[in-house]
Amino acid sequence: MKRHYRYLDHTADLGVEVWGENLVALFTNIGKAIFETQIHGRIKATRRKTIVIHSESLQELFIDWCRELLYNFSVNSFIPHQYKISISNISLKAHLKGDKFDPKRHRVKMEIKNPTYHDFTLLAQEGEFHARIIFDV
Repeated sequence: MKRHYRYLDHTADLGVEVWGENLVALFTNIGKAIFETQIHGRIKATRRKTIVIHSESLQELFIDWCRELLYNFSVNSFIPHQYKISISNISLKAHLKGDKFDPKRHRVKMEIKNPTYHDFTLLAQEGEFHARIIFDV
């Protein structure tokens, strides 16, 4: 499986650079980066979740998406595994399939708390979209 993200050197938090051939791929890949970093164990696609977000800008939409994924894990124990995302202007609708965290099958490798604005960038570069983001851990 080819990763579309890499970790950045950062002192106390988690830095991630993520890329995709379009915005849908970029948003999908940051979701994968969050949960591949955070959770160990087999994730089944047995539960469904729909997320709708309207934001002030594309950058805010990306941050809000990260927040929403982390919120749904924290409050509902939902771990996304399959992403079907549509983005229109500065709105996102995602139909997710995933699993509920089960301590018998999963373990938390690293607790990711929140995305930050520190050194955050999102830009189109050489036919791809790239984002750099730091998470509190």
